[in-house]
Amino acid sequence: MNLNPQSANRLVKEKSPYLQQHATNPVDWFPWGEEAFTKAKQEDRLIFLSIGYATCHWCHVMERESFENQTIADYLNSHFVSIKVDREERPDIDRIYMDALHAMDQQGGWPLNIFLTPEGKPITGGTYFPPEPKYGRKSFLEVLNILNKVWSEKRQELVAASSELSQYLKESGEARAATKAEGDFPPENCFESGFTLYEGYYDPDFGGFKTNHTNKFPPSMGLSFLLKYHHSSGNQKALEMVEDTLLAMKQGGIYDQVGGGLCRYSTDHHWLVPHFEKMLYDNSLFLETLVECSQVSYKIPAASYAMDVISYLHRDMRISGGGICSAEDADSEGEEGLFYIWDLKEFREVCGEDSTILERYWNLSESGNFEGKNILHERFRSSTANFTEEQKKKLESALERGKKKLLERRSERIRPLRDDKILTSWNGLYIKALVKAGTAFQKEEFLDLAEETYSFLEKNLISKEGRVLRRFRDGESGILGYSNDYAELISSSIALFEAGRGIRYLKRAVEWMEDTIRLFRSPSGVFYDTGNDGENLLRRSVDGYDGVEPSANSSLAGSLVRLSSFGVNADRYREIAESIFLYFTKELSAHALSYPYMLSAYWTYKNHSQEIVLIRKNRDSGKDLLSAIRKKYLPKAAIAVVNEDELEEARKLSSLFEARDSGGSALVYVCENFSCKLPVSSVEELEKSLK
Repeated sequence: MNLNPQSANRLVKEKSPYLQQHATNPVDWFPWGEEAFTKAKQEDRLIFLSIGYATCHWCHVMERESFENQTIADYLNSHFVSIKVDREERPDIDRIYMDALHAMDQQGGWPLNIFLTPEGKPITGGTYFPPEPKYGRKSFLEVLNILNKVWSEKRQELVAASSELSQYLKESGEARAATKAEGDFPPENCFESGFTLYEGYYDPDFGGFKTNHTNKFPPSMGLSFLLKYHHSSGNQKALEMVEDTLLAMKQGGIYDQVGGGLCRYSTDHHWLVPHFEKMLYDNSLFLETLVECSQVSYKIPAASYAMDVISYLHRDMRISGGGICSAEDADSEGEEGLFYIWDLKEFREVCGEDSTILERYWNLSESGNFEGKNILHERFRSSTANFTEEQKKKLESALERGKKKLLERRSERIRPLRDDKILTSWNGLYIKALVKAGTAFQKEEFLDLAEETYSFLEKNLISKEGRVLRRFRDGESGILGYSNDYAELISSSIALFEAGRGIRYLKRAVEWMEDTIRLFRSPSGVFYDTGNDGENLLRRSVDGYDGVEPSANSSLAGSLVRLSSFGVNADRYREIAESIFLYFTKELSAHALSYPYMLSAYWTYKNHSQEIVLIRKNRDSGKDLLSAIRKKYLPKAAIAVVNEDELEEARKLSSLFEARDSGGSALVYVCENFSCKLPVSSVEELEKSLK
């Protein structure tokens, strides 16, 4: 993105693509920092804080309509101090002021526009403000006029109200974490209750869960919990919900039928019309669930779906060195979805003689299904139901040719913006999912790619002092990492260790877990979002909510349970995990749909019963044994793979490896319910042990 410093505001020096999008606005934007707050105090002005992200459609709309409007910009510059924040770089700031908006009984979303006192205390706010009165909302200029007038005439009332709200925010988060959690653990039936909640919201017609009146979001973390629940309970309905929801998303318009990749959400319950932006976290979580489903069920071709997601991410989102970009925009040429939709004439021109069968398969029409054009999609459960075997064979070859041609033609269009910043936590999610794919599908090249991405993070997102950082872009790293950055690094480290990629990954997981405990743990035992070396904001937030990605506390709880199962600081780590579950007892008991990743972690804590230790002479030994372990869905098991030359280091970490060796080639030791079986050296013996 080339910007002329002569015509740009202060944001021109920032690395965030979102902030750079606003660098040529006539608004006198400040990045978050002391300079802005000092100016507000010196000139006695309110602060206008606007938070968004680079691929946010309504952020783009408000920029075009208001922030590029000279009249509005002049008013903001004369009466306010304006600050822009990228929520993906600074989730701590976003969380505080989004909670403030919710405390005002307003619906949240982005752009998040909120007005603050010069000290940063919230007064009022909203999301999108139109340039003219419409949608039942006042114009942005009207809102600015009202706030400026009230600040002049009723300042003391505003200051008092903002102080009261700020105190509420602090007490509702930080204060609770400052006292030791007491009470009972979640009840034994919380998994059954969680399943019942999912069943109650399930959409039997189109899969997924109707938790929103109009939109439908990818529920990948919930599906992963349902697979675990099915594994322990045998409940077939849980598995059917997973299968049908994955199938419906993959067949729907929410999935890019030509290029692969899942969009952010569907604007209808049919999965037809998506919000077209693609996020790394959505695709990583979707990939992980597809891999898990492929190990449990053959009803849907989940493995094929997973390979398609990987193909998309490696083609369009991977940068040199292995980092994975954050997102792709919904808009191109100022229009949402334009890059992805097709009119029938162009489709026929591109697909030629294959067009007839592909039109039927992807449900194209002259009138289209989105603004006169077509979003390609299959009909849930019925696209090929009436096809003969001959038609199905013809379709298979037509699809291969058609996708290639359509992708080539689409590549000639103006692409949506790619947000090419590399975020530690999102890359960690992807590493873990890719490792699972590599092990389940016996693809060592996927494990190699996962290690490459992991090495990219180690090289570019760890400071010289060893502090994890949040963001890398354009050769520069910055922003102190949050607890979820540490959490996903730990989780990906454990995944690589379990995949047999070396004891160094287990050591890394322990090192970062100790850093996490030192930097983020609260007196109650749960983890703050920000470190004790971070910026002093209105509060230090604590989060357990598994929204678009797992919360730090959910991911850390799972990793603590996993590490304790390996015998690494077992009692201490298990006790810290228990403090997290204790803190969120109410949420796990009553609000499972909002805490699916934590519910999965608690399921692992309650159901863990197996340690599988493969000790091999070297990486070339025991490949058949490792393959037999990898292909299975083993959510109750902690899997440790160690080479003989690593045993000395491994024994320093855990007693799990004491008095065990490879027997000259490879041996598998299986322990279950505090009892160990004799080591086995053949696949047949291993299969019996695992049963």
